[in-house]
Amino acid sequence: MASAEELASDAHVFPRGGDDDSTMSAALSPPVVVSVLASLLERHIARNGRALAASPGSTSCHDEVAEEDARRIAAFDGGTVLDMGMREFLERFSRYAHVSPQVYVVAYAYLDRLRRGVGDGAGAGTVVRVVSTNAQRLLTAAILVASKFVEDRNYKNSYFAAVGGLSAAELGELELDFLFLMRFRLNVSVSVFRSYCRHLEREVGHGGGYQVERCLEMALLVCSGEAQTQHRQAPAAAAAAQ
Repeated sequence: MASAEELASDAHVFPRGGDDDSTMSAALSPPVVVSVLASLLERHIARNGRALAASPGSTSCHDEVAEEDARRIAAFDGGTVLDMGMREFLERFSRYAHVSPQVYVVAYAYLDRLRRGVGDGAGAGTVVRVVSTNAQRLLTAAILVASKFVEDRNYKNSYFAAVGGLSAAELGELELDFLFLMRFRLNVSVSVFRSYCRHLEREVGHGGGYQVERCLEMALLVCSGEAQTQHRQAPAAAAAAQ
């Protein structure tokens, strides 16, 4: 994987208000969301690392499903830590794979679901927390799956794998493990999306000018409007084809 120095980006100015188009475009840019999310994930990793050190080996498997989940979780633990900062790592995906800000928010929603335990309806689900030794694999898989959920077109898995510093075969297996751990529950509603935008602002922005919620909401509404237009046009197109 390229070093942090090789990926060093130009300085970004975080907007502090204003309703003109240039401000909206800047606030919606990936650097804003990447910086906010990177800071939040770094705190999560530090907190989870302390919790893991205090109670190592606390996971027990009582049935086949739990054992399979444990195997899938272990697949993400590579035993190595990122050789660059969290911001630099996340920035790779917007820089090289053109991942949109919305994808980052949805990926964070997935990670939060895993942290809480997705479950299968019969009880509490398996808990998966991001730590230093699984961050590279877990985040790459989360961003890949979120991108496929949000975007109409995506790069191949092999390209995402290269960006994340993994092999294509490894990422393919991790993607499947991630989907099973998520119980294939990938839908993120508009209300949930907005709540995670607000959460990112509260956790890191502290009123300092991060316009995550407002600007991502605008982008989401634009996407929703385009989807509704396509939905209305579909019957007409079908009728014309007959």
